[in-house]
Order: sequence, then structure tokens, then C-alpha cells
Amino acid sequence: MASDAEVVDWFVELGMKVEKVTSGNYYFHITIGPPVGEGLKVSVLRKTPTSKYYVIAVNLDLPEDKLKERPELLKELKLDLLRMNVEFVFMPPDREVPRTVQIAKLAFLDGLTSNEMLNLVTLVKNAAYLVLTRIYG
Repeated sequence: MASDAEVVDWFVELGMKVEKVTSGNYYFHITIGPPVGEGLKVSVLRKTPTSKYYVIAVNLDLPEDKLKERPELLKELKLDLLRMNVEFVFMPPDREVPRTVQIAKLAFLDGLTSNEMLNLVTLVKNAAYLVLTRIYG
């Protein structure tokens, strides 16, 4: 079973920027960013010490004006995210034009490998970049 320390070590060894997040109500919460520059940061978290899985997630603010300009874009984004096999939720869910999107994937600790964790973090990051690219071109 993977430990929190191992997860941190895996990304530190790759030279990624790993930062501990102290805000929020999570037992374990880190962000992983690119080794240089100010790229997109992916969160890896566990709610409690007994949680048997990690949530790998990115929250993106959405430009209301661009979504109003192109109403079909929201449907296209949903289809793209479905194709990538990631969990997502547009918030607030009852608004015609959402303000944010959360993209996530779950990873169970039991049997978790460094390769699997790296692939999941990369998948979530790439899904977020896909959303940004579709919106901003």
C-alpha cells in the first residue's frame, strides 16, 4: 500500500515542485507543479488518515464571456472530458454558464505504483490543459 511520504518522494525525485497545502479540511493535501515556471498545479489529497484512496484534481475558473459567446463550447468540453475518462463537475451545477470546473480521478492506495500515480496526475493535468486550449484557442 502506497504511503503519503512515498507519493511525495515520487514527485520530488522527478524534480517536480511539490507543495504542502495547509488550508482546507484534508488530512493530506499537496500540489504538484512543473519543475520550472508557473504551470498548472494538480492537487493530490486524502480526506482522512483512514481514507483508502487519493483524489487527484484540478479546479479551473471559467471565463463567463467566452462561454456565453460560444454556448456549444460547454457541450464540447463535456464530451472531451468524457472521452478522456476523467470525473468532472461544472459548478454551480444549476447555472447555464458555470463559473468553474473540477476535473478529477481517484486512485486507491492498495497496490498503487509510482507509474500509475504519475499517469493519473498527467491525465488530470492534460484534461485541464485541454479545457484551457478549447476555451482560449
